[in-house]
Amino acid sequence: MTKDKYQISTKAQYINLLLLKDDLEYFDRVLSGVISGPENWLAKLRATRSVFLTLNNVKDAVDRIQLRGEDEFIAKTRKLRKDLIFANHFRNRGIGHLNDTLLKRAVQWSPQIFYESSKDNLVFQVIEAQRAIIESCINSFIDKDGVQKVFGTEIDLMYPPNAKEFFSYLSEMVNSAIDWLSEGTSILLDSIDPHSDEEIQELAAIAGQTNFDLNADSDLEFSVEEMRKKFSYAMEALEQQGAKPEILEFLRDRIQI
Repeated sequence: MTKDKYQISTKAQYINLLLLKDDLEYFDRVLSGVISGPENWLAKLRATRSVFLTLNNVKDAVDRIQLRGEDEFIAKTRKLRKDLIFANHFRNRGIGHLNDTLLKRAVQWSPQIFYESSKDNLVFQVIEAQRAIIESCINSFIDKDGVQKVFGTEIDLMYPPNAKEFFSYLSEMVNSAIDWLSEGTSILLDSIDPHSDEEIQELAAIAGQTNFDLNADSDLEFSVEEMRKKFSYAMEALEQQGAKPEILEFLRDRIQI
């Protein structure tokens, strides 16, 4: 048996896009929520950093997975690939890992984190630290002339026009990615053959051969004879453990190999 028979790669790609879509839809709900106090604001800042990690994973999928679609879908793919370069910058400095230089610039940018009056206010410090990292990631995405590539100016999320512009942009990017993922999952699902009930024994055998050593191959060869042997051994073990005859008979009738 080959990987193509079981469509392992196609199904893996489908799960990849399905989970990315689910993550983005969750983050979109959080980011769209009304801010009614410090906890809501902190939740939005956390979601902002986290959504960029997911968006970067979308970028990886867009770059790696080849999908055949209509011209409009191809155009969306090209635009999204370009737009998500910003997500890659953000992920590499402010969420996938915290870049040391960026951390120092965030401290320089946000002295209020260390005000005497707030030294015992942990919630305030966390909020301001989250904001400082986000703003530093945004403001360090610059061209050769030092101009911010997306907004053309430095962003301060405490300045309402800046906050509105950034979160509107982020919402548009998230929803563009969700739209692409919706089409992508549909394209992949159309190419996947659903399993029939008659295939359950073969698929169960293949599932049992899953190798979770990710540095080695996983066995996708199916043998009826090997399956019969394993079933016979299993029935013998059940008999030795004192399984009731009617249960053994039920299994023999149910699992006909």
